[in-house]
Amino acid sequence: EPTAEGKQLVRRTTCYPPHLQRIKNRDPINNSHQKTYLVEVPLSELVIWDAVRGLELAQRATKNATRYHELFCKVIDSVLSKMEVNTGGGRRRGGAASSARDSIDVLMEQRQAQQEARQAEVQNNANNLVDDVNGPLGGGGLENDAAVLGVGSGTGGTATEELPALLMRRYELRVLPLRRPGAYPPFDVQFRDNDSTQYTSSGSSAIQAVSLRQIRSRAMGHLVTVSGMIVRASDVKPACTVATYTCDACGCEIYQVVHNKREFLPQRLCPSTDCQKQTKHGDTLHLQTRGSKFVKFQELKLQELPNQVPMGHVPRSLTVHCRGELTRLASPGNEVTIDGVFLPQRVAEGGYRAMKAGLVTTTFVEAQNIIVHKKSYDDSISGSLAEEERIKLEEQIREIATGDDPVGTLSSAIAPEIFGHEDIKRALLLQLVGGCTRKLPDGMRIRGDINICLMGDPGVAKSQLLKHVASITPRGVYTTGKGSSGVGLTAAITKDVTTGELALEGGALVLADRGICAIDEFDKMDEADRTAIHEVMEQQTVSVA
Repeated sequence: EPTAEGKQLVRRTTCYPPHLQRIKNRDPINNSHQKTYLVEVPLSELVIWDAVRGLELAQRATKNATRYHELFCKVIDSVLSKMEVNTGGGRRRGGAASSARDSIDVLMEQRQAQQEARQAEVQNNANNLVDDVNGPLGGGGLENDAAVLGVGSGTGGTATEELPALLMRRYELRVLPLRRPGAYPPFDVQFRDNDSTQYTSSGSSAIQAVSLRQIRSRAMGHLVTVSGMIVRASDVKPACTVATYTCDACGCEIYQVVHNKREFLPQRLCPSTDCQKQTKHGDTLHLQTRGSKFVKFQELKLQELPNQVPMGHVPRSLTVHCRGELTRLASPGNEVTIDGVFLPQRVAEGGYRAMKAGLVTTTFVEAQNIIVHKKSYDDSISGSLAEEERIKLEEQIREIATGDDPVGTLSSAIAPEIFGHEDIKRALLLQLVGGCTRKLPDGMRIRGDINICLMGDPGVAKSQLLKHVASITPRGVYTTGKGSSGVGLTAAITKDVTTGELALEGGALVLADRGICAIDEFDKMDEADRTAIHEVMEQQTVSVA
């Protein structure tokens, strides 16, 4: 329930039942035709719901995020199973709305019917068995017990005949940390006051993102908030979450759930009772691609910001796994804050690589929320501001625009701690704004960006001006020419460890796309490396041979 306390005109209302009813009806959200619905669980709302039990539940969910994520999903599944589909003219129990039915719904109904028929047959066979207490085996009747026969208890292990709940879910659940408000329906219309407390969502500006160096082993499994820069983003590919197999011998359908893994070992033996009784065990399972479930998967490489790296140290990096609608939100060069679960990962599941790695594991973050801080010039920030902040920003813009010298007023705000250099600051302001890029009818493109070369004596604040401009621009990268190579400035070819595919990892100029790339000590660069950026300055493109 989104709440706001201390206000007379604000009332509390339930938000999850209407949203879950919309998911049950498959109603489009915001007139979009997306098939995946988002369900956010801000832990701050649990604290507002109950200051004692909610706070304890939020702290437990923070320390054991993966387990509570699954518990929240089970609760939502149970609520959705009890709801009725509202088709507009009436209600219908179970299933999906007729207007939103697709092939997956038909497949799920057939699976449920087969599952119920199989369970009824097993139960009937178990009831027809005569329980001989003093049988020839002398087992006291335990040979016909339900636990021995496997009735009512799954097969256990990685593969099972039970229909997994993950295969039926049409939504994505995101657990947000304390002081992080929800951004999607129904929390997009939630009222938030300016009074920030220790745990409420209204104090979202007080949440502190830590650097990669501050994440230790005690944060394993916890819900963490890290900040950094995206330096590499893989292609979006389908990742298997539930693998469905069909047995050629008994005809059963076997399901294997894959949890947070890049690779898994396919199931070979059928775990059904009919196949277990046979003396010959062969590879009778075949993967059914259409019956399995795949989600969008993207791997990001997060690196520390320059101001987070201690002097004399190398920037650290961390792998971030994005699934579902979290893909394609960040691109290389973006400064982001990521909320996710800090988890370990084996180097390999089997083979020579696993034997060579031994007990050593790598770490990654399973993303739950991604916030992009510095957007491009095309993305206006007025839409993300509150009404009062937006009005205040428009008044300031109108005041500067109607002043005597708007360019001088804006240029004086660039590095105000540096005295003088009025002409240089005006030139840097014009570079930040840029010119008009023209594209002629014949296809010729005339660039509108400006390239500036600052020359002067030592100690006249050239480097300070460069760092300030790179910090205030939406996308800015600061580098030095002494340690920069042509590959580091343009692009490098890297090889993916898992898939073995070759991918391009952008350099400084690629990370600063549609922004500012400040290169200090330009005269210290080698002549071969200096010619590598000529194409970028002239044509605004990077060519890789």
